[in-house]
Amino acid sequence: MKKKINLVGAILIAIVFFTACTVNINQPNSNANNTNVFPNENTVPLPIDESIEQNPWSVVVCSARTKSVTLSAGTNETDGEVFAIWQKDTGQREFDLPARVQSLSRIYLKGSASDKNQVEMCVLYNGQPKKRVEFDDDEDVIVSSTDIDDLDKCRCAE
Repeated sequence: MKKKINLVGAILIAIVFFTACTVNINQPNSNANNTNVFPNENTVPLPIDESIEQNPWSVVVCSARTKSVTLSAGTNETDGEVFAIWQKDTGQREFDLPARVQSLSRIYLKGSASDKNQVEMCVLYNGQPKKRVEFDDDEDVIVSSTDIDDLDKCRCAE
């Protein structure tokens, strides 16, 4: 009987101990509203240069008689990854290139039409036309951020 009482007592002590040490995850953190937990007077927010776009490379599908255009980009023709599929019946015409090529000054771009119909698109860098691309099956191009030869040819990127 004494062992039974000791066992019951040990179980009760264990329950009380574990209950007292648990954290209720449904209650808010007591420091949630304390904004001065670790004040640092030397911290100054850095200004954001709004003239630099976060995603400078994009492509605009200007016109197409095809049902869809698959767009891929990379550093070269063996490194291209599909990043968008333009559909004729959707309103979206402009697509940002993948994040991994956004910091490059030269990119590889490929457009592939779903059927052999005319497609016209324009490659932009910081919103400025860099290359007009016209094809009826598929076309791949290398475009540099310093290209200026097609500025007046990209009619849809004004």
